[in-house]
Order: sequence, then C-alpha cells, then structure tokens
Amino acid sequence: MQSIYRMRRRLADDAMRLAIVAAFFIFMPIASPYFLNMKNMMNILQNISLQGITAIGMTMVIITGGIDISVGGVMAFCVWVSASLMKSGMPWGFAILICLGIAAVCGSVNAFSIGVMKIPPMIATLAMMNMTRGLQTVISRGTTLTGLPDSFQFIGQGMVFGVIPLPAIIIVVLYLLASWFMKRTVMGRNIYAVGGNPEAARVAGIKNRRVLFFTYIACSMFATIAGIIFISRTNSAPATLGTNLEMRAIMAAVIGGTSVTFGGKGKIFGTFLGVVIVGLITNGLDLMGVSAYYQQFIQGVLVLTVVMLEAIRSNHAARKH
Repeated sequence: MQSIYRMRRRLADDAMRLAIVAAFFIFMPIASPYFLNMKNMMNILQNISLQGITAIGMTMVIITGGIDISVGGVMAFCVWVSASLMKSGMPWGFAILICLGIAAVCGSVNAFSIGVMKIPPMIATLAMMNMTRGLQTVISRGTTLTGLPDSFQFIGQGMVFGVIPLPAIIIVVLYLLASWFMKRTVMGRNIYAVGGNPEAARVAGIKNRRVLFFTYIACSMFATIAGIIFISRTNSAPATLGTNLEMRAIMAAVIGGTSVTFGGKGKIFGTFLGVVIVGLITNGLDLMGVSAYYQQFIQGVLVLTVVMLEAIRSNHAARKH
C-alpha cells in the first residue's frame, strides 16, 4: 500500500511533464506520419544523448544549490584531446581514460574554487569555461579531427538487435543508475541534504566539501562521456563541439522540475522527462519544417511556461499544507 502511495505521488509530481509527452504522441502523428516510425523514435533517443547525459551531472550540481556553465568547454577540450590521442595511434580505451581524468581535474578545480575558496559557482565555472575553451582553441587551431578508429565508432554507431542504437541504450542505463544512486545511496541523500540546508547538513556530520567535489567532478565526467559518444557517432571532433551545451543541459533539468532557485529539489527521472520533451519538440518541429531560429524561441517559451506552472503547483501545494 505504501509503495502504491509513493508511486502515485511520483506520478503526480511529474503529471505535467507526462501530459506533455502524451500530447506529442497523440497529436504529432496527425502532423507527420513519420513521427511514430521506429527509426524516428530511435533517432530521438540517439539525438538527445549529448545534452541528456550532460543533464544528469547538471541535475546533481543544481540540487546542491550550484550551477556549472563550464561543461561545454570542458567536454570540448577533453574530447578533442582524446580524438587527437587516437589519431596519434594510442588505443582508444586509453585515450578515453585520459580524457575522463582531465575532466575529473577540471571538476575538482571547480569544486575547490566553490567549496574551499568560496567563489560563487557562476563565476568559478565561467572561468573554467573560458580556460578550457581557450586551451581547446589553441590546440585545435579551429580544425576538425576526422577519421577516428573504426572500433571506436561502434560506441556511437553500433546497433543492438539491428534496431536499437547503442547510444539510446547507454542513456537509458545511465539514467536508471543515476536515479538509483540519488535515491538509495548515502552520497545521493547527502547531495539533497547539502542543497536543502548546507549548515544543517554540516551540523549533522555531512562533509559538504566532499559532496561538492563529487558533484562537480561527476558533472564534468558525464559531459565528457556525452562528448565521447557524440564524436564516435559523427566520426569527428569539431572545434565548435559543446557550444551552448550548458544551457541545453540546464534547460532539461529545469523542465524536469529541478529548482535553480532553491537547492535540494529535483529528480533524475524528471530530468529524463525534460530531456525527452526537448527532444520531442526538436524532432517534431524538424518534421514540420520549422526553422531552427523559431525552434530556439519555442524552446525558450516552453522553459518559461513549465517554470511558471511548476511555481503555481508548488505554491498551491504549500498552501494546502
């Protein structure tokens, strides 16, 4: 009985987002007969992998009451280094480990700046974004690397059972693991505690700095994993990779119900729904031939609308209690 109540409560929290997803599956087949095509469904999951995987780490950071706008620069720098090492003959497995290590260092610097030096998250991660973008521009000289190893390309281009793209499976598995982690582990609960009330968390014995280091490192590494999948799928590492990635990841988290105003509020499943909604909007507008400029405007309107509706729902729930 208690488990049924919890399930109903979770569905109620995400009712608006589930309704938006349902509306797409009701009305989009009328607008375009190709929408429900299995290949199109798999393309949606494949195309959301870049911002979707990045949004996992972004959600964790925002729940702590922070923000990370460096993910696009960190990902571009790390992934370009990885692609360069592969081109030089290094086995792609080692190249990926090195780029993930660089991402962890970048995340650690962010956490040190925020947790130890007490620099505001926006300023600290802005500095990291500029540093990594600058380094990537210097080493890449604005060029695009292509011709990555064939075996590496399987990560982004592989198909399971000849139908399901491997990136689609990776993103679903990562979200399931992240959701379990946030609900069932001590670190996951500590992330909520630090975001909800940092001082109370400290008094309770939680090491706030350790939590911040974990979340910012995780954010950088999730973004880098997303970048690895992207360059594997496209067989190229462009110099402009990751442009506006941080904004798209934040947008997915916000649509998913993660509060950027107050820490301690947000769910990984909600973020997944947010990512899916953005993917459905982009795909639907593409199928209808809507210009990319209008798409950007429509996405902005959606974010504002969802945030307003979420605020109305939260205020109504607060008054009931």
